[in-house]
Amino acid sequence: MLYSWHMNLSNNQNGEVKKPSPLAEYFGEVIYGGIDGIITTFAVVAGFAGAAMSTDSTMQLTFVVVLLFGLANLFADAASMGLGNFLSVRSEKDLYNAARDKEITGLKNNPVDERAIAVTLMIEKGFSAEDAETLATIYTKNSEYFIDFMMNHKLEMADPRGSNPALTGTATFLSFMIFGVIPLLPFILIPEGTVSTVFTLSVIGTFAALVILGLLKWRVVGGAVMSAMVEVVTVGGVAAVIAYYVGTFFAG
Repeated sequence: MLYSWHMNLSNNQNGEVKKPSPLAEYFGEVIYGGIDGIITTFAVVAGFAGAAMSTDSTMQLTFVVVLLFGLANLFADAASMGLGNFLSVRSEKDLYNAARDKEITGLKNNPVDERAIAVTLMIEKGFSAEDAETLATIYTKNSEYFIDFMMNHKLEMADPRGSNPALTGTATFLSFMIFGVIPLLPFILIPEGTVSTVFTLSVIGTFAALVILGLLKWRVVGGAVMSAMVEVVTVGGVAAVIAYYVGTFFAG
């Protein structure tokens, strides 16, 4: 967080700290929920489509089953992931606040010991003993910053207090739903098509969704656009292939 602050400050000629965009702030949830939604739903589609193409199952029954199980799985897993992420962030914040309270108490009751620990930490980071003593003296003049330093370097705990559990859970849920429905769209929009044709379109849609996620990564993180897309498509593609073979094996 400290490094990010310096980076934002140095990139702004007016000296104003720029906050990350909402997409960047919840980028992890978007990618995590999106890939999981795509692969989870594609596994259902692949399993039933594979079974239908290898047996005498009627086309209409296959479409109904795919939509029934696909949509049920989509909503259930999206809700589960969103709520799970909500509780995870809440728990992380509770844990951090409890540890921070202990550090505050330690600073009040044993300021000399806490200062000595800070000096040791700075020396371990490469500062000379003299510089470490000077910095520790400066830091102790600002108790909030000193506690932040100790939480980060002594306990090695990132500060999650700026995270919003509700928004984090919502970002995961929406990303899962939006990207997860893509493998199902051909079965919804082309109910009269053959299973092989609709499944082929589902595969294409799954690939396109992974490409979109790769572009989102490139837009937020930067770097080479092809590298960002290849990474996401490769990871998602391998998971999709595994989902296909596992799904067709058990459905067959």
